[in-house]
Amino acid sequence: MKIGVNARLLAKPNTGIGQWTWNIFEELGKISKDEFVLVVPEKVDAKFSGNVKVVVLPERKRGTAGMRKTWWEQVQVPEFFQKEKVDVAIFSYPCNPWTGDFYKKGMKTVVAVHDTIPWTMREYRRGVLSKMYHGQTRRAVARADMIVTVSENSKKEIVEICKVPAEKVFVIYNDAAEVYKKKSDDEALKEFGVEKRKYLIYCGGYDARKNVTDLLKQYAVFARRHKDIALVLAGGEFFKEMIESSCGRVIKTGFLEAEKLAGLYQNALGFVHLSKKEGFNIPLIEAANSGVPLVLSDTAVHREIAKDKAIFVDEDAVEAMEKLLDEKTWNDYAERAKVLAGHYSWKESAQKFQKMLSLLSNK
Repeated sequence: MKIGVNARLLAKPNTGIGQWTWNIFEELGKISKDEFVLVVPEKVDAKFSGNVKVVVLPERKRGTAGMRKTWWEQVQVPEFFQKEKVDVAIFSYPCNPWTGDFYKKGMKTVVAVHDTIPWTMREYRRGVLSKMYHGQTRRAVARADMIVTVSENSKKEIVEICKVPAEKVFVIYNDAAEVYKKKSDDEALKEFGVEKRKYLIYCGGYDARKNVTDLLKQYAVFARRHKDIALVLAGGEFFKEMIESSCGRVIKTGFLEAEKLAGLYQNALGFVHLSKKEGFNIPLIEAANSGVPLVLSDTAVHREIAKDKAIFVDEDAVEAMEKLLDEKTWNDYAERAKVLAGHYSWKESAQKFQKMLSLLSNK
């Protein structure tokens, strides 16, 4: 089969969807006989194995950034797929065509829905245009022949919110990149002035649902008792409203190369993530592969992904942080993290994805 892919987020490789797109299609390139054409709006630094090629389809120059993006998703990419006569169109996030005409062309459609956050949290639908856009994407998801998502929790929400039959939704888990599975050096420790097991680490975004403000409040309480333990905040841009910790030492790294982040994970006292809502949460698997104990908010998806291999907290994370100062407890949860890491594999995920495509071709 010839398969077209809207791979827009390859241009943002640090995002969850960017990582998913790279890893799934890299592994599919190794095992699949199908031809994959990944379409991006700008040049990206990505070369894939096998029959996977990347094609740049520039956005039109007129209109606002939002208008250009929507036109690219809804007009340019579908027209490109039709011109290329692809058998299957894959959309790596909810952006499959809104109009019914596209689905009359005989082309099978797969859409990846990583979470339901834009449809369930008002913070992501503030303006009129945003509400219209996400309303259209929610309705369009139901038009796809198959939907792929990254957790059973997300599947349940998709079925309820998008009004689709459960058998149409396939759960294929994420994993961490290979770099987090290898021993890293300690150069990042020197760069940021921290010592082994003398800091806690958070990695992820900084929008409201990530709950980093609460993490800082909790850390401030912890740091009053343990002044020698720092908090490293890695990942995206920091939001302006984020409070500063009144105690302790907070180190903001911004985006890091994977090798540096792996080094910080591997030498941390613990990985702390108090997010209110996730579709999967790749950083916790990165941390698990690095053998660092996990302290996670007690949410349904964290319970599903981390199983019994993490310390779960409702509101008070301070006690959990302090547990990691005990050598026996630290070793126990470090070992649990390593066991957890073995439950996830991009190779196995790609194999499941290929089986899904095979089912689609036989429909």
